[in-house]
Amino acid sequence: VDRCHAVAPPQHYYDACVFDSCFVPGSGLECASLQTYATLCAQKGICIDWRNHTNGACLLTCPPHREYRACGPPEEPTCKSGSFEKNNSILVEGCFCPEGTMNYAPGFDACVDMCGCMGPDNVPRKFGEHFEFDCKSCVCLEGGSGISCLPKTCSQEPLQCTEEGTYPLTEVNPADTCCNITSCKCNTSLCPATPSKCPLGFEVKSEITPGKCCPTYTCVPKGVCVHQNAEYQPGSPVYSSKCQDCVCTNRRNSSTELNVISCTHVLCDNSCSPGFELVEAPGECCGKCEQTHCIIKRPGKEPIILKPGDIKHDTKNNCTFFSCVKIHNQLISSVSNITCPDFDPSICLPGSITLMPNGCCKKCIPRNETRTFCSAIPVTREISFAGCTNKVTMNYCSGSCGTFALYSAEAQALDHKCSCCKEERTSQREVVLHCPQGGSRSHTYTHIESCRCQDTACELPPAPRRVPGRSRRSSPGGLRPGGA
Repeated sequence: VDRCHAVAPPQHYYDACVFDSCFVPGSGLECASLQTYATLCAQKGICIDWRNHTNGACLLTCPPHREYRACGPPEEPTCKSGSFEKNNSILVEGCFCPEGTMNYAPGFDACVDMCGCMGPDNVPRKFGEHFEFDCKSCVCLEGGSGISCLPKTCSQEPLQCTEEGTYPLTEVNPADTCCNITSCKCNTSLCPATPSKCPLGFEVKSEITPGKCCPTYTCVPKGVCVHQNAEYQPGSPVYSSKCQDCVCTNRRNSSTELNVISCTHVLCDNSCSPGFELVEAPGECCGKCEQTHCIIKRPGKEPIILKPGDIKHDTKNNCTFFSCVKIHNQLISSVSNITCPDFDPSICLPGSITLMPNGCCKKCIPRNETRTFCSAIPVTREISFAGCTNKVTMNYCSGSCGTFALYSAEAQALDHKCSCCKEERTSQREVVLHCPQGGSRSHTYTHIESCRCQDTACELPPAPRRVPGRSRRSSPGGLRPGGA
């Protein structure tokens, strides 16, 4: 490097390298300053292998068949141009053929260890080397006379395809792609048509023989029964007549090769369930059970059987009864339940409770039919708390209850019974009260859900109190106190 400093001062290139490294880091621009300075030195015949001193920052990658040199000839020797002069003072860096090899010719990027021929496939060949290219036999001629190629010859005996379903096919020989080969191939569409339809109970079976193209066809039994132009699988029923039950078996008839049909006479069941009677069925082997009564089933109990038009009450519940009607030759059964109106014995006169004509519901003579019975009556009230108010619909209890006085012969006195209308069930409800300042607050109040008459103690009203002095004022000739 010191020898080059004398012919090419490095200061300007050094400053440029420092500038590029500091102000444009990582861009690789500093390599350009170094390369320019090394090129100036190489032109003076001074070689500087500068890339190996950059710690990999300025490496130059060459193709696999070439190698990098910091100083090499400006024109690489070839087989056609011969070797270059050793005393050439101009040096260049670049990718050159490895030591011991030479570039084949200008315009060919191929390094050879021995000069010969360049084949049409751009592959170097040695003198006297035989090779194949484009289905031609070629040889590299001695003395640099070039390459000689002749077409490759192929030969095959004529082939005829005589087997049914085969045809000749010419294709490339896998063992020698430059030559074609003809062979017999199989195409089943060229085979003779399948045989005519097999008889009922038989099917066409094809069998392929190894080495043969076309299959052979035969009619074989299916293993089924045949009856009245229909096929039946083994185990399936076969309809023969209404009075016979027939089934297809697995046994085969040796003469027909078809399965045997086995039949038994139909056994009639002449028993009918309660509510049904056996009647003749025209065209049938056996009679059939026809419904003549309504059948009402009850869980865990005996069914009720009724004739059309019958009505029967439940033995344990007078409010339930059963009926049977016949509409358009169809029996219809029904279960009816009487729904009784609400009944409160507390509003009845003692001894007046009786059953209605239906025998299910109760009735009585009310104590006082002109008064409203105890109930919850809705009313809208205003609730106020801490100056905040809101209107709420709430209930209150009102109405008459069973209060009476009756002479009791056993007690030789009057028997009193008193009850009053009071709340039965309540709940706590929450309401939002609106305040005058615009705010609101929550408030909880007691809401009456339902009311009922509840017994209470009977008390006589207190006697009127006597006011002293009134009798004297009302007496004739009376004097006022203190009078003379």
